[in-house]
Amino acid sequence: MRIALLLVTMCLAIAARAQGPTVLPPDFDLDGRTAADLSAEWWQWAQSSPASINPVRDNVGTHCAVQQSGDVWFLAGGYGSSRISRTCTVPYGKYLFFPAVNMSYWASTSNTRVTCAAVQQGAAVNNATALKLFVEIDGVALDNPEQYRARSEECFDVFARIPASQKPDGGFPAASDGFWYLLAPLPRGKHEIRFGGRYNSSADRYGQMVQDIEYLLVVE
Repeated sequence: MRIALLLVTMCLAIAARAQGPTVLPPDFDLDGRTAADLSAEWWQWAQSSPASINPVRDNVGTHCAVQQSGDVWFLAGGYGSSRISRTCTVPYGKYLFFPAVNMSYWASTSNTRVTCAAVQQGAAVNNATALKLFVEIDGVALDNPEQYRARSEECFDVFARIPASQKPDGGFPAASDGFWYLLAPLPRGKHEIRFGGRYNSSADRYGQMVQDIEYLLVVE
């Protein structure tokens, strides 16, 4: 009986490993936050640090911990077409949130008549043309990454995390639109994550943008 129970336990463990880490469904609700909500937080995080230590501009992972807080750890893509490989240490127990491809659009100056609907349209302009999206976690490819599109339901201030004395002009209203993934906390140890895709649009200068991002994560 003990042998049978041991075999069942081993089979369940092997099956769990085969399924790979868990990407939450597109309609997840993490303590009241949706993918659209987290995408706004991601963009506020991405704009909150100077270029010299900005995680999105970092090509090796040295600054991946800058301005990270809370239960969700953000992984960066790159500005414009980017092929980047980063190594990053992540605290145990963190959810991971990242885009395959995405755009944000915001008012460039304050006190304008730019509407929320207008910036939502600007953020959405290339996403209907997204091609060849991929997400791979420890060698396991995510099925149907195209179903994970998330768009701002409400507009936000993209510079909200910058101190008032240093805040650039503009930033509200802002909107986000793209393909976003929330990964459940990983076990301790080393993990490889790849994500990316491309646009196929002539709508604006990012219409042919390509993203191919790789992370070697050390969870500890």
